[in-house]
Formats: sequence, C-alpha cells, structure tokens
Amino acid sequence: MRRMQNTDEVLWTSGFFNERFPAPVSPLGWSLLGPLIEELALRDPLRFLGYPQAESIPLTRLWRGHPYANVAAFQIFYKVFPDAILPEDAYRYFLGGEVHLRRNAPYPHWRDAPRFAFSLVRAFLSDPFNVSPLNNDRYWARYTRQHDARVAALRNRFDALARAEPREIFAALREVEKIHRAFLRIHRWSLIDADLMLGLLKRLVGSSEAAARLVADVPNKTLEVDLDLRRLPLADFLAQHGHRSFSLDIAVPTFADEPGQVLKLARLATVNQKLTDFDSPLSFHAKRSAFGLRIFFDWTLPLAKKYMAMREDQRYYWQKALAVSRRLYLLLADHLVADQVIADRNAVFDATHSELADYFDGRLHKAELSQTLSARHAEWQVYRREFAQAPTESYPAFLRGDVALGVSRNAHPPKQWQGRAVSPGIARGIARVVRSADELARVQPGEILVAPATDPAWTPVFARIAGLVIERGGVLSHSAVVAREYHLPAVAGIPNVVTEIHDGDRIEVDGSRGLVSRIET
Repeated sequence: MRRMQNTDEVLWTSGFFNERFPAPVSPLGWSLLGPLIEELALRDPLRFLGYPQAESIPLTRLWRGHPYANVAAFQIFYKVFPDAILPEDAYRYFLGGEVHLRRNAPYPHWRDAPRFAFSLVRAFLSDPFNVSPLNNDRYWARYTRQHDARVAALRNRFDALARAEPREIFAALREVEKIHRAFLRIHRWSLIDADLMLGLLKRLVGSSEAAARLVADVPNKTLEVDLDLRRLPLADFLAQHGHRSFSLDIAVPTFADEPGQVLKLARLATVNQKLTDFDSPLSFHAKRSAFGLRIFFDWTLPLAKKYMAMREDQRYYWQKALAVSRRLYLLLADHLVADQVIADRNAVFDATHSELADYFDGRLHKAELSQTLSARHAEWQVYRREFAQAPTESYPAFLRGDVALGVSRNAHPPKQWQGRAVSPGIARGIARVVRSADELARVQPGEILVAPATDPAWTPVFARIAGLVIERGGVLSHSAVVAREYHLPAVAGIPNVVTEIHDGDRIEVDGSRGLVSRIET
C-alpha cells in the first residue's frame, strides 16, 4: 500500500470517500481501489485541466483506516465553476462548507488560460462520446453489455482457478482490474454530468425542492433489488443479485457469501409506508418562462432523471466486478492457508496486493508476511473499535496533516439542526440511530432513521421508515437519491448528528428546508 508523505500544511477531506467507505477500509480493499480512484477520479482530472503539478501532488491517504483526499484538488476542480452553476454538493470538500475557498486555488489564473483551454480541448477530443453529457448515458448503456460479458467469463473460470497456480489467479486479477478501470473512466463523467444536470434543473425551476420532486420516481437498480427482495425466492434472488454488498470494500461479504444478510433485509422490507405525495411542480416556473427556456427545460429534465438513475445503477454494476475481485483474492487466501501463513482465509484482507504479489513471487518470506498480517490485523481492530464507539470523532471530515479539525461535541446538544435539504416533505417520529448494517434490524415501522450514511444495500429498510437523517453526503448521495424514490423526507450533511440525537428521541425532519428538530414531550 502506497503511503503518501504528509506535512502539517496539507488539508485533507473525507468528503470524497466517507459515503463510499463509511467504516475503516481493509488494507487489501484500499490497495485495490485506492490507486485506481486516485488515478482516474483525481489525478486524471487535474491533467485534463492542465495543472502543472498533476503528477506530483499527493492526492490520497489513509488515516486510522479511513481514506482522505487532498482538498487542493477540489479547490482546483471547482475554481473553474462560476457561482451560477457550482454543483450543490461541492460544499462537502471545503472546511465549514465555505465554497468560496476554491478561489484560493493556485491554478488556474488568467495567465494559465492558454494551457487550461488546450488541456480541456485535448481531454474532450480524446474521449468525446464519454465526456459529453448528451452521450455519456448512451455510452454507459453500451458498456454494461461488455461489462456483464467480461464478468461472466471470469466467473465461469472460478472452478478452474480454484485448482490453478497463484500466477493464473494474478492474471485473472489483472483482467478484472481492467474492468474496474473501464468502469471508472465512465463513472467519473457520469457523476459530473449528474451534478451539472441537477444544478441546471434547480435553476430552471427555481428551487432545490422543486428539482428534487421532478427527479423522483425514476426506475433504477436499487429499487429493482428491493422489489426482487420481496417477490423472489432466496435462491433466485441470490442468482441475480448475490454480488451485492453493504460496502465497496471487498473485505465485506457479498449477499451470496452470507445469505443470512438477505433474510434479515427481507424481514425489514415487508412493511410498506404510504408514500408522501410528490405532486410534480412541473414548470410552474418553466411554463411561464420564455419559449427558449421551456425548450432548455424540456432538454434538461430527461437528462437529469437519467443521471439520477445511473447514480444507483453504476454502483450495482461495479459491485459485480468487485465480487469477482473478492472471490479471486479468497482463492489466493486458500494458498496462504495451505502454506500456513494464515489460519483463516479472511485474514487475506489484512494484506495488500503488492505484499501478496511479493510473497507468491518469492520476494517476501513466509514468516515476514505472517508477522505483518498479524500486526496489521491488531492495528485495524483498534480502528474498527474506535469507529463503532464514536463514528464522527474517529472519522473527522477534515485533517490538517495528522490533526483532526472541527471535531467537537456540544456540551448541550441543540434542539434544532440545519443540514442540506435532499428529499422534500415533513416527517415526525421516533429517532432510531444506526451506525452499521448490523443494526438495521432495530428499525421499527414509522421511525426516523439517523445514520452516518447509508449504502444502497440498506435501502430495503426505507420501506418501513418515515424519514431519514444522515451525517454525510448531499443531494447526489445514494441516501438522497433513494429517499426521493421512496418519497421520504430527508436531510443530509449534519455533523455529529448521530451523537447528538439519541435512540427514542422524538424528532421532526423537514426535507424541504433542511431542518431537523427535537420535539419536546
């Protein structure tokens, strides 16, 4: 695992990672995805903008098992956006949500205009159909067929690979890495396009609430999984969706690995709440606007809906490839067990990919690898305990070097919290604080779910709750997208909320104004 050199001057944000990896990520999971995300989601965009230090700037790191990204990258990304079209979720990457800090970025300035313009044009011409918001969705639709075919071909080789030498398993891992790369090359543009389309829609209809109502009720893979959970026998459900997991971390078992997870989810999904009325505010602004704006609205709305659905669908497809990676690493683990390097095959997730490659190539001795994994397991156990006891304090939103910033508890928790309005409506009920998927069974019908974040695989519980409050994320988070599909009032982006609201508190969630209030009894 590559450890970036840290200095006291570097400001790091968890905002890019804390929804994707809400708990400490395994060493193996990070060594697989960390370099890919850094290269394709952070370093490549800096190259596209012509940033001179794109090759040398430190961009990612782990701190006590949690991933962080360099705030300087987001300052550069968002500096080029005028205030009028600045994506709403940009606040997550700036200390205190102060998006004006993007103007302090060292690049670009007016003197950089030629370099900046040339780099952007070159990036567009290198992959025009993928980059364009008019074509990225069609590009994705074609890609899914190739993705599924490549994943199926690898799955069909599992039995043979179980009897193969490690070098053949590493060759299969290189194949699935190509799938991850191809996916991320599309996904990065899809996220930008979703940001832009939702932002444009908000400005056309005049409010975030109106835009949120307009992009609800869009079919997607997350809702499909929820429906199949209710109607399919377990074996059929696992055959279709067994690759699903509660995390992008490959150390977390898939549904197929531990079917008991599915049975628990099915019990949670059996109670359906009456949906809040989401009458469309269709164009009470746009219909009275100029003809040209009506045309622009009619062009923007379908694209915004498509990219909302893709937000969920892409996670679903990526987990197919991640499940293949997990299975291949477990095949390597079987060799480690046979060599008496580890006693439990799950201990492979305490290794990094490079350590495994070094061991099987003879560059790392058995005793050294065994000691490394044992020490790292003990270290990560500490991080997991810290997170279980205090998720906010153990995973602060920002670091300056190794120092956590802005982590403090109110001596007297407030009676009202201001967050981000991500799904409109008002709900009242008992708060149920849930920090991990293991606690979802505690959620009762009609309660308000309060959590650090939610994964798409949590969403069967959305069928029984009345509202949602999450500490992280924004209007494009998975929590927000699915809350709108379930017509659940939801508020996001409230620091410390999982510690300041307690189980059994009566609260009100105003998803139109972004307010959460304690109801005095």
